[in-house]
Amino acid sequence: MNEDGVSRRGFIRPARREPALPIRRRPPGALPEETFLARCTACGDCIKACPHNAIHVLAEWVKPGTGTPVMVPDSRACHMCEGFPCAAACGEGALAQPQGPWFLGTVSIDIFTCLPFRGPECGACAGLCPAGADALRLRRGRPEIDPERCVGCGLCIEACPVKPSAIKLDPL
Repeated sequence: MNEDGVSRRGFIRPARREPALPIRRRPPGALPEETFLARCTACGDCIKACPHNAIHVLAEWVKPGTGTPVMVPDSRACHMCEGFPCAAACGEGALAQPQGPWFLGTVSIDIFTCLPFRGPECGACAGLCPAGADALRLRRGRPEIDPERCVGCGLCIEACPVKPSAIKLDPL
């Protein structure tokens, strides 16, 4: 043992790292995280109100916030519904009605797995952006993202025929 109380074996063996938690993407209109957690009662009304089943319950092993609503748009897309029924259903004030687009992230394209960059035509991701976003366009048959307009809804990820998807969701 050295003076810090670390044995030779402890010095050589790397420290255990806890697995990184996924980014918590809250439903449209979510207040800042601390306020959201203080107000959200995990009632599930926003989950029930989502017509596309895009809102999930935060797993019980994840703390703080167990049982609260989260979105995983890279596995289940948010359709950015008109009127945001999820936010409208929140009676606790944890979700406020968004007054415009709700940003969940932005996407990037892996040119090494995206089909049009490898030869065949595709275009499955084109024309799916929510109203007004129009962030993904085809240029010379290849998808191109406008990061200023991308809301990170995940519709293009869901439509990508390549598995795992050639389109990745990046945090804001």
